[in-house]
Amino acid sequence: MKKKIAALCAILALIILLPAALFFKTATAVQPPKPSNGVLDLSNWSFEKDGVVSLAGTWSFYFNRFLTHEDFVQGHDLLSTPTPLQIPSTVKSMEGVKPFADNKFYGTLRLVIKLPEGKQTYGLRTDIILTSFKLYIDGNLQGEVGKVGTSGENSLPYYNILTTYFNPESNEVELIYHTADFTAQDCTMVAPKIGLAAQISREGQLGLGRDLFLFGMLLIMAIYHFGLYIMRTKDRAPLFFGVFCLLFALRMLLVGERFLPSHWQLSFFVYGRMAYLSVFIGFSALCGFLHYALAGLLARWFVRISIALGLLSAVFILWVPYSSADRLLMIYAVPAIVLLGYAMMRLVIGTWQGVPFARIVLLGFAVLGATFINDFIYQITLANTPSLIPLGVAVFTFTQAYTLSARFSGAFTRAEQLTVENKAILADLKYMNTKLESLVQERTADLENALKEMEVMSKTDYLTKLPNRRSAFTKIKELIEQKRDFYICLADIDHFKEINDQYGHVKGDEILVLLSGILSTAIGDCGFVGRWGGEEFLIVLETAQLDSIPDKFNEIRRAVEEYRYPDIGKEITMTFGLCQYRENSSLDILIAKSDEALYRGKMAGRNRCIIAV
Repeated sequence: MKKKIAALCAILALIILLPAALFFKTATAVQPPKPSNGVLDLSNWSFEKDGVVSLAGTWSFYFNRFLTHEDFVQGHDLLSTPTPLQIPSTVKSMEGVKPFADNKFYGTLRLVIKLPEGKQTYGLRTDIILTSFKLYIDGNLQGEVGKVGTSGENSLPYYNILTTYFNPESNEVELIYHTADFTAQDCTMVAPKIGLAAQISREGQLGLGRDLFLFGMLLIMAIYHFGLYIMRTKDRAPLFFGVFCLLFALRMLLVGERFLPSHWQLSFFVYGRMAYLSVFIGFSALCGFLHYALAGLLARWFVRISIALGLLSAVFILWVPYSSADRLLMIYAVPAIVLLGYAMMRLVIGTWQGVPFARIVLLGFAVLGATFINDFIYQITLANTPSLIPLGVAVFTFTQAYTLSARFSGAFTRAEQLTVENKAILADLKYMNTKLESLVQERTADLENALKEMEVMSKTDYLTKLPNRRSAFTKIKELIEQKRDFYICLADIDHFKEINDQYGHVKGDEILVLLSGILSTAIGDCGFVGRWGGEEFLIVLETAQLDSIPDKFNEIRRAVEEYRYPDIGKEITMTFGLCQYRENSSLDILIAKSDEALYRGKMAGRNRCIIAV
């Protein structure tokens, strides 16, 4: 419990202190001078010792005028008063100094820098100066980003980093930016940086190396986790994590050192939308990963709302003007921060409850969330440390890759344990199966015998062992299908009720059994006899095997009459009703005619054979 509390407190401290460390810059040992009224005095600054200088401070800006180095040399700038402009600038910071309400404008940004004594090669690194700019150093054109013009028709917006190197002829150097913004309308100007050429070059190389390293890492992570998802599609956590890595890998090439804009002439529309889409959809993928990686910890509505929010914002960013992108970002930030807060709260609860992997996920998510908020604030105010998303993404990616790897490792370990357990179970089953095989064979033989007996019983009269009525009908239908000629006969024992009354039903059953044998013997191979019910029998004789049907039935009748029955002092006779089968005759009609002939035989005095006409 103590370890759990200590770990939770450490993570909470990180969550609280990290944003503070990111949002508020700490003072360095030596603070560089700030530009004031368009002039910066760095004559006493040691670049070798104290490093690169950010040119954040008050510059001179001339609204809706393009002035050149010659204009300032000749004093033409005196015709208009410069506006002191605080760099970095935003819409809010420029509201009080802009001489008009419209955010579409162009102008000249100027700063004079006094450099230390001595000849040095310097570097200047410029990021965003509105949406397009030209840089002049001491009147010499150093480069252009986009196309600067006096209206939207003759301007072309673009975002890229411009790094220039120069050898000033004196210890005083003039920076002039011709800049314009008719697209974004966000008044954004980021402070350039000046330093020795080697320092500026190293800073650019380190930044590019960082971006490409993160791009490669995220791309490999994305491909790897897509592969994991393909192998096991039931687990969606690798899918969402792969989407997150892929989108932020793309973002690494768009922002920071702007690798893609530097090597491919992306349109401003494509560049801007891709940068925002990677955030909107990437955040939804992040929420999806959290939901599926920690199943049951975050509610289902959390991932549904985050995906709906990301898709809705992505649709809007594709058609709203770029000038409205920051407003859309602020609207998006409200529910996004709420979702972040909910996720953070549930991760803290999961860490406290000991949910597997909740602690490591909370750590990575805390760092990523802090950098997200930092970059959001920087996007709006330019007041805090810029571009910390790479740090957050790197920490989060490593921690969550560990989480997914640990989950899969745990699954494989469990699978190995189950394999060992299954082998033991299989060994026991084989032993039991060996013993069961003989028992199953015995039971199977018994069952087969029982089924045979049941089949025989279902077709045989239980007393006489003759075919029962159902079996007899089946045999008759086979003769009909084979187109055989035959006679059907219903035979009834004469005065059988008197025998039962005088000698008992037991003796009556014995007589039925005896008569069954006599009839079967007398019929032989010419047909068959079956039990019809009570004292009645059904006899079928095939005509193809007989010369005369009447003679054969009289022979059968005499065999019954001439038999001497023990314990009975009189003879037993039977009456026979016959009917010939004719093609297409109904079996029911044959039976009915036979029964009618039997009835006529009874009425005629019994002990005779009557053939139906």
